[in-house]
Amino acid sequence: MAPERNPDRDWEAWGKENPYFGVITHPKFLNANLNDDSLREFFATGERHVEHVYALIRTSLQPTFQPSRVLDYGCGVGRLVVPFAKRSQAVIGIDVSRSMLDRARENCKKFGITSATLLHVDELDSLEPASFDLVHSYIVFQHIPVSRGELVLRKLVSLIAEGGVGAIHLTYYANQSSLRRAARALRQRVYLAHGLLNLVQRRPFSSPQMQMNSYSMNHIFEILIDAHCSHLRVEFSDHRDFHGAMLYFGKSPSPLL
Repeated sequence: MAPERNPDRDWEAWGKENPYFGVITHPKFLNANLNDDSLREFFATGERHVEHVYALIRTSLQPTFQPSRVLDYGCGVGRLVVPFAKRSQAVIGIDVSRSMLDRARENCKKFGITSATLLHVDELDSLEPASFDLVHSYIVFQHIPVSRGELVLRKLVSLIAEGGVGAIHLTYYANQSSLRRAARALRQRVYLAHGLLNLVQRRPFSSPQMQMNSYSMNHIFEILIDAHCSHLRVEFSDHRDFHGAMLYFGKSPSPLL
């Protein structure tokens, strides 16, 4: 039987064994296949993503958007921390894997980034409310159990300053075939089957399974409304069998009582 799944432990395993593949699940980013070209490509995807986020916010929400303080939740090895740091005065990167954070520190040093602070999720509550101009998270919440993820989202939204922006990606629908659902269930129950399917997918036998969770947009919108968010812009995306949405929203001043 497969051992009981612990998402935090799984992500620490990814951080130790295959941190880049844990961020972008393509065989070229497995440790065994990493080289200068693949690493250059890996960080180039981060540059493109951050440039796209800024362009969309300026087009849809704030024409003069230029955040001073940025928070990236689920920062991994720093793929997005590096380009955020190039465009702001200070960046906080937060992750559940201490091994990922160690690699992110190495990458910040490699790219000459001195304005980034990297924290473990246990330190999230140490951050001052309403202190960030941009709070961002991309392809992260899908790996967090929903009940926990909704609590994290409430916390992240509370960290956005008035007039600031949130950019949060979530998955909302799984469009898996019955065969793929059966294979995922088998992987959860039988460790040998999980290992063999890893090999078929060109992954190490012991690689942990990534959780994929879908969120109720009704619940998400309630969280945003409760926090006085407005001017929502949605960008839809597909991640294999899962439909996702990148939510861009502004943080309005609290109404007068």
